[in-house]
Amino acid sequence: MTEKDNLEDSYVKQIVSMGYTEEVAKDYVKSHEESDTTEIDPNLGLEEIEVKLPEIKESVFTSSSAKLLLPSEKEVDPYLRGLAILLLIGCLAGFLNGIDFLSPNSGINRPHELIYAQTIGAPKDSAIFFGTVTLDDGSPAVNYSIQIRTSDGGGYHVTTIDSNGEFRIENLTPGLSKLDISIVGDDATYGVTHRLLLSPPAGFEPYGFTKIDLTFPNKNKFGTDNGTGVYWIDYSPDEMDFPLIDPSAATGYAIAGYGFVGLALLATLFSVLGFNTGNVGIIRTTSILVFFSMGHFYTSCCLGTIVFMLTFMIEQKE
Repeated sequence: MTEKDNLEDSYVKQIVSMGYTEEVAKDYVKSHEESDTTEIDPNLGLEEIEVKLPEIKESVFTSSSAKLLLPSEKEVDPYLRGLAILLLIGCLAGFLNGIDFLSPNSGINRPHELIYAQTIGAPKDSAIFFGTVTLDDGSPAVNYSIQIRTSDGGGYHVTTIDSNGEFRIENLTPGLSKLDISIVGDDATYGVTHRLLLSPPAGFEPYGFTKIDLTFPNKNKFGTDNGTGVYWIDYSPDEMDFPLIDPSAATGYAIAGYGFVGLALLATLFSVLGFNTGNVGIIRTTSILVFFSMGHFYTSCCLGTIVFMLTFMIEQKE
């Protein structure tokens, strides 16, 4: 094959690669054999022949999330961005509120206060207190006495712990009470006192249930009897702020904390989207999420309400 044939063959291959048939490519090369032109005309000199590339359609799902999270190319109303920043402050308050709920014994909000508020006006004789008492070695505190002293002047309620270390006292009044656990021996009496918060009925239930498992301290932990033969430990002064409560009540409180944290994190994501896009609908949705994340002293509620109302003052652009 001569050099001319090689050149013609390369031209044909180049034209075919443009989308033309081999026959059209050979005719084009043959018609230009006498010409000194070495550049291939993409349209082969024919105006009616056009090479059309397929239209490239951008996938919505591959780019939409990136465009929402990254700064928007279009101009965003600075007023809307200011509202998004207010919502971010509300998100932070809601997040801290959830963390506070997850720390029932050290936070500002405490389940004890919620339970106590529910006991106000609760029916008398509507609380039931039960649980177990064990010794330091894990054995049941058989024949130990349980005594409840209600704060409303309802008297004393006494029962004896059975062979399994279990007890149950009914017809109690919900609210703060004193709990005494004691054992009378041949030579001395040993006992402890706790501050107790009895749960009220929940919803339409006729009774409120408080279940607590207790441990009676070893005798070597008691101090002097002051010559009375009675050894006693009073824990109630240390339990003024945090009286004994049903652990399930604290668990429900923690679940609420996880809910507040989740709402705050979701609202944070929406706040960022609203800041980048300036979408009024996203900002309004975020304000509702922030509202329900509560925040300390209802900070998030106030910010969410304010932002929601301010969004209606924005002039909508075409």
